[in-house]
Formats: sequence, C-alpha cells, structure tokens
Amino acid sequence: MSHAAQETHEALVVVGDRFEEFLVNRGTIAHSALLTRLRTGELPESLALSVGQGLSAGQLDELRELVELRSPAVAFGKQGLPSHAEQRLTHKHKQRNVLVGPVGQIGERRFVADLVLDERVEVLEDHLTGQHIPAITLLEAARQFWTVVTEQFLLTGTDRTRFVIGSVNSSFHSFVFPMSATLSYELLEHTRTPVGTVFRCRIGFHHGEATAPAAEVEAEYRVIPEKISAKQEALAARQAVVSEVARLREQTTPAESVAV
Repeated sequence: MSHAAQETHEALVVVGDRFEEFLVNRGTIAHSALLTRLRTGELPESLALSVGQGLSAGQLDELRELVELRSPAVAFGKQGLPSHAEQRLTHKHKQRNVLVGPVGQIGERRFVADLVLDERVEVLEDHLTGQHIPAITLLEAARQFWTVVTEQFLLTGTDRTRFVIGSVNSSFHSFVFPMSATLSYELLEHTRTPVGTVFRCRIGFHHGEATAPAAEVEAEYRVIPEKISAKQEALAARQAVVSEVARLREQTTPAESVAV
C-alpha cells in the first residue's frame, strides 16, 4: 500500500481511556481522542472503526451519533456498535456492571452474545494491570451470560427464582484483549429435580473470526424457586450461627477447679 493510501484510508480500534497500556499499540485510539477527531473533523478520506471494550452505554450512544454525522467517510466494521443486554436479565443493579450484549440463538443448545465492557465495571475498578482483560472480569461475564441465556430461553413459568452455583472450571488459553469479542454458550446437560433444574454449560470467549476460544468456562448451576432457596439459606445460616456460638462457648468457658 502506498504512503498516500495509508494517509487517506485508516482503520482503528477504539477502547476506553483506562486501557492505557493497550493503547500503546499502533492502530488503537482512546475513546476521548476519537471523539475529539470526530468533532473537529480531523479525519482521513475514510475511517473504519472497530469498537473494543471500555465504553459506557452513554459513550456508545454518543459515538453512534457522531459517526452518523460523519457518514459515509466514517463507518463501523461489520461487528457494528455493541449494546448491552437487559439489566434485569443479568441480575445486576447498575447498568455499568452489565458485561454482555443481547443474546442470539444459533442452535437448539447454542447461543452467542457480545462482550460489552464498561471500564467503570466493579470487577475492573480495583484491578487493571497489563494489556489484557483480567480473569475475574471474564468469570463475571460468563456468569452473566449463562444467567441471561437461562432467564430468556431455558426457563418456563413466571415464579421468581434464584441461581445457585454448584461448580465452575475455567481454562485460559490466550489473552483476551479489550477488543471486540464474543461469548458462546453451549448447553451440555439439564436435569429437572424436585427442587429446581440443574444446568451444565460451556462458555467460550472468542476474538474476531477465531473458532478456538481464548478462554473457556464450564459451569454447573441450579435454578431454584425463590421461596425454597430462601428457606434453605435461612436454615443453613441459623445452623452456622448455632455451631459458631457453641464453639465460642467451649473456648471461653473456664475450667472447673479441682479440689485438693
């Protein structure tokens, strides 16, 4: 490609400003820097954008508006602009803590969604080192993903439920960077029991067109009616307190004196 072509046609990955170490890579741009260029018109003849991680819902909306104003000179790549899943489906109270996008079904037992990471999310607030997304963040994204899939596609009835995790096993094959990424869900098994349904699933994290996952999470969880779960938890809590109080009394009860 000629030098002139490089100047007139540009492609950039935009990420949140907090990903400072990742932003040293050529071809990346901070969200704030991109907004400045879009507002001032300091743009090449054509600019293709891939939206990575770190942008809030409000920042994504603002970016959409500015790109539309500069269209067709500025356009998103085929991944488009990500959006967040319904907050209620993820069981999160704050929008910024939602980590996945709307779920699509691609088979009887298979589902996909975008990874949509706000840089202010609780699992990044106190831990962001290096250029990659920390494992704890990916594990929370996996939990939200299986929650949304189950709530939206696998449960029947209207009774309120609770999710109880039985086991989680994770494998990290390569780094997941703050670029565009997708999650895949495969339902491996589900079993109905008298106190709810047990699900076993496998979740993969994928970059771009890669078929092999960068990370995998296999989980087993039980969905229980809220009333039953609350009773089970209350009983377990009472038993735990009784045991702890009894242990404490044994430790602090003075020994009986022995007559000589």
